[in-house]
Amino acid sequence: MSGIVFALSVFIVGFLAHLVYSHLVVVESKEPVLIRFMVAASVAYAVAYPFAAPILVRYIESPVGAWVDFASGLSAMGFFVLGYIEFWSLIERSFSLRILVDAAEVSGGLTREEISSSYSVGRGLDWMMKKRIDDLVGSRMLVKEHGDVRLTAGARVIARGFAAVQRAFALE
Repeated sequence: MSGIVFALSVFIVGFLAHLVYSHLVVVESKEPVLIRFMVAASVAYAVAYPFAAPILVRYIESPVGAWVDFASGLSAMGFFVLGYIEFWSLIERSFSLRILVDAAEVSGGLTREEISSSYSVGRGLDWMMKKRIDDLVGSRMLVKEHGDVRLTAGARVIARGFAAVQRAFALE
């Protein structure tokens, strides 16, 4: 149990550090920064656990051995990190959520054209498409060549894998 409590503590510090950094430093591509913070928090957990465990055991009873406690905490850390990355992705990249936010800022309804032109505080759908493509280029899923974009080999594998999953769940 102490490993899980320690993982939560380390995650909260990593989360808060990422939040503060995001407000203080403007970066072109935000996803790699998020990933670096979460990897750093996970590594910090693994490195600091041997030093923190003897202290934590004084306050939190651990009915399992040290390795199980460490592995439980590492698993919890993975859960916290993946949950935060998914939540961050939802609020940062969700097309539908952005439409809801934009619609909430006007008193009446919006036409399709108004949604298209006012998307993301007036930046429009062209901006959204450019941002999405730039994000995929930044994450090395796409490469730009002579004004065109193409999938990298890794992205092709991921795309085919997810296409198969979508077919399996009848989501196409």
